Amino acid sequence: MTSMADPISAGSPRLPRLLSGAERESAMDRLSVEFNALSSSKRTFLKAAWILRRQGVLVVRQAVTPQALEAINAELNQLLLQLDAGQTKQLASNAILNLPNKRRIKGYENFVDAEQAVINHRVKRPDGRSGSDAGMVDIFHPERLSEAMANAVTSCLHERLISRLLLAAAWLPMRVKCRNLYVNRGVQDTRGYHCDGRSQKFKSFVFLTDVRDLSDGPYCYVPATHRDRRSWKRSRQFNAAHGLNRHEYSQLQGLDALPLLAKAGDMVISSQRGAHRGHPQHPDAGRAVLVNMYQR
Repeated sequence: MTSMADPISAGSPRLPRLLSGAERESAMDRLSVEFNALSSSKRTFLKAAWILRRQGVLVVRQAVTPQALEAINAELNQLLLQLDAGQTKQLASNAILNLPNKRRIKGYENFVDAEQAVINHRVKRPDGRSGSDAGMVDIFHPERLSEAMANAVTSCLHERLISRLLLAAAWLPMRVKCRNLYVNRGVQDTRGYHCDGRSQKFKSFVFLTDVRDLSDGPYCYVPATHRDRRSWKRSRQFNAAHGLNRHEYSQLQGLDALPLLAKAGDMVISSQRGAHRGHPQHPDAGRAVLVNMYQR
C-alpha cells in the first residue's frame, strides 16, 4: 500500500508553506542587518556572513541612499518611456533589442556574453510551457547603456563590500558575472521553486520600488535549502520520474517559504543553490529590481 507521505509516488509537486503575518515579520527580522552597521561594524559583518552561510539568504536594510535610488529610477523610467512609445532608434545604438516582434539574439549565455547591453522583453514560450516570465523587461548589462546609468548602477550595488561578505560566508572568492535590471509589470507566468544549478552562485537584489505584499510579486526563498540534501534528493528523484527539469525544487513539503517584502533601497542576497521563485503579480502591479550575479 502506497503511503500518502511518499513524494515520489504521489504524482504532484509538494509546495512549501508561505509565511505571512507575524511569522513572516519574525523570520525577516532574524535574517536582516542594517547597511550602515554591515559596512562599519566587524561584529555585524560576521553576523551577516553567518546568516548567509547557514540560511542562504540575507536582507540588508537601507543599502541604497534616496539620492542613488532617484538617479537610477530616473534613468530606468526614461528607458521604459522610450520602449513603450516605440522610440527604439536611440536605444538600438547602445543596446541589442530583443522585442516581442523581433528577436535579435537567443540563449542565456549569449545574453551574458554580449558586448552591449541586451534589452530582452520576455515572451511566452513557443511550446506553451509555463514559467516564461512573459512581460518582464530583462536588461542585461544595464551599466553599458550610458555613463549616467553606469554611475547609478555602481552606486547601488556595493560590489567590493558584497564580494568580501560572500568570501566570508562561502569561504570562496566570488566575482561579478553579470548585472541585470528586472522590470516586472503584471507578470503572472512565473517559474515555480527551483535552483540555478548546484555550483556556488549568489545574487544580490536591490529593490528599486517597494514590494509591499504578494500582489507585487515578491522574491520568495526557502531558507537553508542551499544545504538541505534531503529536499534536493527527493526533488531530483521526483523530477526524473515525472519528466521535470532537474533543477526544479518539486518536493518542499514541511518547509517554509519566505516572501521577501522590502522597501525601495533594501538589498537581498541569496545562494542560488537554494529553492527560490518570483511570486506571480497582480495584473496591475509593478516591480523593479537591480540584480548582480556572483560566482567563482
